Amino acid sequence: MRQQVEDNRMEGQPSGESIEGKACSLTKRIMTVSPFPERMNSLLHLLTAECFDLFTLHDLNKAFVSSLQPELIIYDATPHPLIPDAVDALHAAMRQTSPINGASLLYLVHEDARVMAASIPKNAELLAWPSNPQEALNRINRMLGEWKAPELSSYRFKDLTVDLKKMAVFRGVERIELTKTEYDLLLMFLTSGGAVLTREAMFDAVWGSQYFGGSNVVDVHIKTLRRKLKDSAVAPHYIATVRGVGYRLVEERSN
Repeated sequence: MRQQVEDNRMEGQPSGESIEGKACSLTKRIMTVSPFPERMNSLLHLLTAECFDLFTLHDLNKAFVSSLQPELIIYDATPHPLIPDAVDALHAAMRQTSPINGASLLYLVHEDARVMAASIPKNAELLAWPSNPQEALNRINRMLGEWKAPELSSYRFKDLTVDLKKMAVFRGVERIELTKTEYDLLLMFLTSGGAVLTREAMFDAVWGSQYFGGSNVVDVHIKTLRRKLKDSAVAPHYIATVRGVGYRLVEERSN
């Protein structure tokens, strides 16, 4: 799986066609979390071919969950060198994902951890892994068919308003035309609580850890986002640079 870098306008038809696989007119977002994503390569390839938007993380970042709003999170809860016991690995995954609201959870577990089925959250299911990728896809499609979107709202920051339902950004009554990538980056800032977002973390969340590119890709998109917001890197109003680290929101000042 490799996340496409080309940006499509968020209105009208996409500007380009997929190189291979289906032509995707409607997609759903899935976030995968695994310290060893290569364990899921067969499933990731299949999900990409089936028109899912994938965000691959090595560690769960709840700010990214809030900003990217995936319908499903696939969490690798299989044993690994630091947690060799199957049940302990699932317990650790449940602690990491509590609380997660507005998304279904699919824990990939060792067969021995299925004894914990009665203890998992109501919005979660277990899947023994490794498994047949097609069987996993069938389970995912069923879970997404049962998924109901959370109540959508708007984000406001200074004079900016983000309509989550329409994926539209406004300054006052003026609409700001953003690409999907720019929109996702802006949402990350708005849901970060003012925390510094590193280039590497932003890169992994938007493009996926398996995209082969440098974190300077983030700088390029932040530059265009600032230009569209009429922001300045020298005297920032919305997005400030944290030298050598990444970016953060510019705090609102009280009068």
